[in-house]
Amino acid sequence: MSSRKVYRRFRPGEGPDAPAEIEPIGADDAAPAAEPEVVEEPAPRLETDDLEALANMDPSELAALMEGSIKQAKLEPGDKIEGTIARVTRDTLFVELGGKAEGVLDRAEAPDAQAGDTIIAFVLQVGDLGVRLSTKLSGEAAIDHLEEARESGIPVEGRVESRNKGGFEVRIGSVRAFCPMSMISRLPDVDMDSYIGQTLPFRVIETGDKIVVNRRVLQEEEVEEKAAELWISLNEGDEIRGTVRNVQPFGAFVDVGGIDGLVPRSEISWERNADPLSVFTRGQSLEVRVLQIDRENKKLTLSARNPETSPWNAVGVQFVEGGIYDGIAVKSTTFGTFVELAPGLQGLVHISKTPSGPPKDGSTIHVRIQSIDHERHRLSLVPVAEGAETQADHGMAQGTISAVMKNGVAVQLDDGRSGWLSAGEVDLPPGTVLAQRFRRGKVITARITGVNGDRVTLSTRADENSEQREWRQHRAASKEKSAASFGTLGDLLGGLNLPK
Repeated sequence: MSSRKVYRRFRPGEGPDAPAEIEPIGADDAAPAAEPEVVEEPAPRLETDDLEALANMDPSELAALMEGSIKQAKLEPGDKIEGTIARVTRDTLFVELGGKAEGVLDRAEAPDAQAGDTIIAFVLQVGDLGVRLSTKLSGEAAIDHLEEARESGIPVEGRVESRNKGGFEVRIGSVRAFCPMSMISRLPDVDMDSYIGQTLPFRVIETGDKIVVNRRVLQEEEVEEKAAELWISLNEGDEIRGTVRNVQPFGAFVDVGGIDGLVPRSEISWERNADPLSVFTRGQSLEVRVLQIDRENKKLTLSARNPETSPWNAVGVQFVEGGIYDGIAVKSTTFGTFVELAPGLQGLVHISKTPSGPPKDGSTIHVRIQSIDHERHRLSLVPVAEGAETQADHGMAQGTISAVMKNGVAVQLDDGRSGWLSAGEVDLPPGTVLAQRFRRGKVITARITGVNGDRVTLSTRADENSEQREWRQHRAASKEKSAASFGTLGDLLGGLNLPK
C-alpha cells in the first residue's frame, strides 16, 4: 500500500518524545525551530468500488496517492502489461498492475471481461487521471493518437482495403495508411489478396504526410515470446503444424511456432531420393514430427514422413520372415547390397551371401527375408533361386485355426500369413477325422514345409526327409486329381454302348 509524508513540528524546549500538537505548515509560517521528523502514515484507501469514491476524495490526497503509485510502477507509455481486472463499471475496467498501480481501460475494448480476468494491454498515458490502458487503438481514437502510437509502439487497428505493386492500402478510421508488401506478414504467403477485407493490428512506424504501418513486427514480437516457451516444452516425437519458409536441394526449413526447423532430404518422403523442390512450396502448411532437439545451439530437426503410412507397417503382414519376394538392388556397399522390396522399404543382403559378386544396381533380385529387427527397422535378406519357396523347410510357426474342413485346416499365423495344414500332413488314428482333433479358435504349432508368397503349407506329422515328404505329397495330389476326374455314375455309363 502507498503512503504519504506528514511533517510534525516541535515547539522550543520540547523533544521528539514530548507530546505536541500537529500543526499544518503554511506558506507564511516561520522556519521550524527543530529539524522535522518524517513519519510514514498510510495513504487513504478507496472504500467503494465505483467512480463516486474517486470524485469525493480530497484532491491533495488523490494526487499523493497517484504520484506514489506511478513512481512505484515506473510505467511508461507503450509498455506492455498484464494485469487482473479488479472492478467493472458501465464504461470502465479497473486493472490491478501488480499492486503498484491501477490502470483504467475503456470497457468497449473488452466488453465481455469480468472481475478477476487477466488482461494484456498497453500503457497509453500516465498522468493525474491514472494509468490509461488500451489493447489496441481503433477507429477515430486511433486517428487522435497516431503520433502517440508511433512513439509508444501501441498497436492500431486497420482494415486492408486494396493491394498494389508495392504493398497494401490500410484504412485506420477515416485515415489512409500504407503497409509495404514485406511488412504484412513474417511468413511467406501464397495468396496475398487474401488479406484484402481483413481488419488487422498494425504498428505505426511513420506519420505526417504519409502514414506507414507494419504488421510483421507485431508478429515477430509475439512469436519471440512463444518460441522461448516452446524450446522448454518441446520434446522429441512431438507432432506439430508448421509453415514452409524456404526450400533448398538438401531439405526444407519449416517454421513451427516461431522456431525454424530443418526437414532433411531423407525425411521428406518414404520414397527414395525425393526432391524437396518438387515436394514443398513456400508458404505450405504441413504436419511435422520432431526428430532431434539441440537447445544449446537452437537447432531443430524435423520429419515430414507420416508414421501411419510407413512402409514398415507392412512388415509382418505383407512381408514376413521366411517369405520370398522380388526386390530391386538399389545400392551396393563394401558390406553388402541394399534391396528395395517396396517404396521406402529396404533390406540388406550381406556381401557374404553373394560370393559371385553383388548384383547390379537397378537389377531385380529374388530374396528371402532371413530375419526381422523390429526395434531398429532392419531386414536381413538372402538371395534365393527361382522356385526355392516350395522346396525349403522354414522351421516352426504358430497360429490360430480359422476353419476346419474335410481335406485340411486353415490357420491364421501369428506373423500375419495364411497357413494350410493338409489332412495328409496330420497323424490321425484310423477312423478319426480332422474335426475330432481340431476346432476353430484353437492355437496350434506346426512345421513349415513350404512358402509361396504369404501362403504357407504346414505339417504336424513326425519329421521326415524331403524325399518321403515329396512322395507323399505327390501321392495325395494324384488321389485328389483322380477323384476329381472320376465323375458321376451317369457320366461313366454315358460312354458305354449298351445292347437294346
